[in-house]
Amino acid sequence: MTTKKQVKSLWSELLARQDDLFLADRFVILKPQRHVTRSISIDRSWDADYPRFCWHIGPAFDPVGGLGGLGQQPIFLERGKPNRWSQQGFVDTVFDALERRILPMLRGVHDIDDMMQLEGDDFEYMRWLNHDQPCRIAVLAAQGRFEDVLPIYGTIKDWHLTMTDAWQPRFERASRLGALVAAGDRAGVAGLLHQWEEAFVARNRLEPIYEKTPFPCEAGLIV
Repeated sequence: MTTKKQVKSLWSELLARQDDLFLADRFVILKPQRHVTRSISIDRSWDADYPRFCWHIGPAFDPVGGLGGLGQQPIFLERGKPNRWSQQGFVDTVFDALERRILPMLRGVHDIDDMMQLEGDDFEYMRWLNHDQPCRIAVLAAQGRFEDVLPIYGTIKDWHLTMTDAWQPRFERASRLGALVAAGDRAGVAGLLHQWEEAFVARNRLEPIYEKTPFPCEAGLIV
């Protein structure tokens, strides 16, 4: 298994090369942290010599979200180049992939609309979003697309009442948000989304890079 020491060493060197990155456990987060989390990570695979790299994008206001965003996308190193810790030139190969391809792509995602416009058949997080009703409710509500929330909320609003697995809190919170949308309570919707986002930031110790900003659904609200 890839060791914590290897992960820390590699990420420390990357942060020394790039000034808009922040280390949170095994994740490297792009600064600043607003509504969308953009990160890369090392999967500590069963083979100690062969790490797997992934990139992640997801809403920081997901009802019960983690740093991994919505699923994860593998980062493939250039074919024929070193891909193991023990191989000379491995670190250079990793940095080339991250700095030339992955970080520029992540830096292009500034807000919720950018996140939703990033398309591709292989993007696991987009497939996940299409099937994760609680997260979809949160994203649509944050965008102010209340009319698109209502049919999803109408379908799932009572599911949490009979659920007994780990998904129950997720659906309960989504139902609470859906009820605010159905009532047309934009201030209540924004307040709950901010609450979830701030809990996410605290849970992952991202306060040093967090910038609280209004959600699109707050446009026109008198504060």
